[in-house]
Amino acid sequence: MKHKFTLPLFGMILILILGQAATAQSPSERDAMMIQMYQKNPMYWQYKGEPVLLLGGSVQDNLFQIENLKEHLDLLVSVGGNYVRSTMSARDPGNDKPFVMSNGLYDLDEPNHEYWNRFEKLLQLAYDRDIIVQVELWATYDFYWGENGWAENPFNPLINRSYTTEESGLPEVIDYPAQTRNNPFFRSVPGLDNMTTVLQYQQKFVEKLMSIALQYPNVLYCIDNETKSRPEWGRYWSSFIRDIASNMGKEIYVTEMWDNWDPTEGLVPGAREQSPDLGGWYAQHTNMEMTKWAKPSNTINDPESYQFIDISNNNAQRGEVHYNTALFIRNLVKFSDHSRPINNVKVYGGMMNTLGQDNVYWTAFHKDGEERFWRNIFAGHASARFHRPDYGLGLNHVAQYHIQSLRLLTDEMDFINHKPATHLLKNRDENEAYCLAIEGEEYAVYFTGGGEVLLDTVPGEHEVRWLQIRTAQWSGTQTMELPASLKTPSNDQWAVFLKRIVE
Repeated sequence: MKHKFTLPLFGMILILILGQAATAQSPSERDAMMIQMYQKNPMYWQYKGEPVLLLGGSVQDNLFQIENLKEHLDLLVSVGGNYVRSTMSARDPGNDKPFVMSNGLYDLDEPNHEYWNRFEKLLQLAYDRDIIVQVELWATYDFYWGENGWAENPFNPLINRSYTTEESGLPEVIDYPAQTRNNPFFRSVPGLDNMTTVLQYQQKFVEKLMSIALQYPNVLYCIDNETKSRPEWGRYWSSFIRDIASNMGKEIYVTEMWDNWDPTEGLVPGAREQSPDLGGWYAQHTNMEMTKWAKPSNTINDPESYQFIDISNNNAQRGEVHYNTALFIRNLVKFSDHSRPINNVKVYGGMMNTLGQDNVYWTAFHKDGEERFWRNIFAGHASARFHRPDYGLGLNHVAQYHIQSLRLLTDEMDFINHKPATHLLKNRDENEAYCLAIEGEEYAVYFTGGGEVLLDTVPGEHEVRWLQIRTAQWSGTQTMELPASLKTPSNDQWAVFLKRIVE
């Protein structure tokens, strides 16, 4: 019989550790420091008591595993970024695993200190730089097919000494992708299969993660990476980690990320969902029945479990439809009884398609990624981060210019009080330009390329500045009487900021 972990003892130790850490600041001081909804506008975040827009990009999803972490974070900050993603993934070649291996088997009672030290280093370096880290507890694709997936995962009973296949109910081989059916690992919770032998080790992993993360005020929590698991799974883990935080006198913000491209569930015309009609890889592997329960409405309609929304997979939409879906969700949440921030921790669209790899065509091109980054913010969302290469732009030179330019623009604005206002743009072609406004005071317009639109709004004289996005350079200040036509200085991507002149 393999050794069984005793949960209550670990839980007592965890509470003791966190209780000691919590005494460093008073509750009011901790509350003021932590990332949380902005009290004056809950569609956005505040950090250290100030409203903040989250913009980012990074080379990896499991960022704590890279070697040049400090330099990468410094680069992000240098261009105005303040937002990264951290899946707890260990499937890339050379990654540290979360548990110790000896004699060819992992011991789920023995955490690998190098793995966890790397994670804490990320949180500390990010904290030192005012970077918000969105942590995903369960790295979905570590638990499915692939050379470094389930076959190399410490939770696989074939390669650990903590439980057998019979004791755990887990398979030794997973030869199917996450899009077709669930690994039983994701059915362990009481509301599903109640696999107590597995669940105790899952709890131990999450408790270890929380013992580190709760020491830092700059952390947001996501249960999974684009999951197709049953909703009971995510709700269980949200309750689990919020209970840990509550016992320490802390309030945390939790979301779930669903593997469903259309968060509006068909209510926006033209929005594409994961469908065999798309061809390629998804035609072979997507189980549409799973997509029916893996939907963002599970998050939107459950504010008790989920205190913010992430609709990253909406970033498979393109053009005007992408904006319409993003705006639809913004309005749905904004005018509900539970307004909450909407995040996009993954913005797809990179260099993948230029390499002729048709099997991942759904990400679209790098220009699509650039536009999506801006459209999310102009649709009133609280964050945007370029996904890792080659599915996204990561933090390459193009991403750097976009992060820097969007930060330059929003720093000039009374950003928190702006509202999506593309309806003010007349003579506008599809996907030509988008607008944010405090009508009668300030306006910002983003052009996806060269264009000309009429800004039809309250009459008055305004200061006008143009921002060339791919160089992150402002023009000089001009004056203009509104309503007026706005024409880009060239066929490149531009933003323009207009501010009413008060006599």
